Amino acid sequence: INVYRNGKDSNGWHSDNEKELGENPVIASLSFGAPRKIHFRHNKTHFKKTIKMEHGSLMIMTGSIQHYWKHQVPKTTKVDGARINMTFRKIIT
Repeated sequence: INVYRNGKDSNGWHSDNEKELGENPVIASLSFGAPRKIHFRHNKTHFKKTIKMEHGSLMIMTGSIQHYWKHQVPKTTKVDGARINMTFRKIIT
């Protein structure tokens, strides 16, 4: 669970590609509270895509997305409310 108190809270570019998540992990992200934009950037072409996560949004990342894309929640001055994000991952043992 991540709490973003306002637009000053963020996380940087990353992929959920840890070994314990398996080769092609399924990542579910559930968002509550203030809307926030999630940025995606292709590793080779650097093409960018933005998705706005509204209150109650569910995003599921599957397949090889973690191999080819990074994502982030950027800082913003346009959000003043809190957001709670619940991320679900299956750990492979």
